[in-house]
Amino acid sequence: MFKLFSIVEEKESPINGKIQIVRDLQGARIIVGGVSQSGWLVKSIWNKALKKISNLQSPVSNVLILGLGGGSAAELVQKYWPEAKITGVDIDPLMVEMGKKHLQLASVNINVVIADAWEWVETAKGKKGVKYDLVLVDLFNGSKIPEKFYREKFIRSIQKILAPGGVATFNHLYSFIEKETAHKLQKKLRNIFITVNTVLPEANIIFLCFSK
Repeated sequence: MFKLFSIVEEKESPINGKIQIVRDLQGARIIVGGVSQSGWLVKSIWNKALKKISNLQSPVSNVLILGLGGGSAAELVQKYWPEAKITGVDIDPLMVEMGKKHLQLASVNINVVIADAWEWVETAKGKKGVKYDLVLVDLFNGSKIPEKFYREKFIRSIQKILAPGGVATFNHLYSFIEKETAHKLQKKLRNIFITVNTVLPEANIIFLCFSK
């Protein structure tokens, strides 16, 4: 019998729980909690937002990815801004390992940091001269975003590490169940950033937040 997909590898993470590497006709994906965390589907979600940012033709030389996962967003950043310096932060080393083994993370020129994004950002904002032209916030644990990443303090910390004219992007699920939470996040973002636009790829919403 022909299978539409196969499970290539399955591992248990103390942070994310069960991590599955699933391969189908379109390629490999990392799945946690029934949700694609990296792979071709995640690339299609991020591609729409990053293409829109690249069309602005603003200089992007320093990029931060919070929630690196298997590195799908990092691949796209390197595609659109091949000369940019990329830093990727993820709390789960197993996710990064799977990205290098089964996806294309090993081919991306990136500084990988294994750390909690909240703590890392709090440290970074206190460093003089540390600013990013583009920040990708993709902080899922399965299908959920940990509560602390909705807090105003965290969002303001992201704003503080943005370079003048920089863009911070926040990825959120946007099914019927998640819409109310997404709109609450949008309201907070509009209270902090000068401009907030939206991109609606697949079943997600990505907020594009512009600094002064």
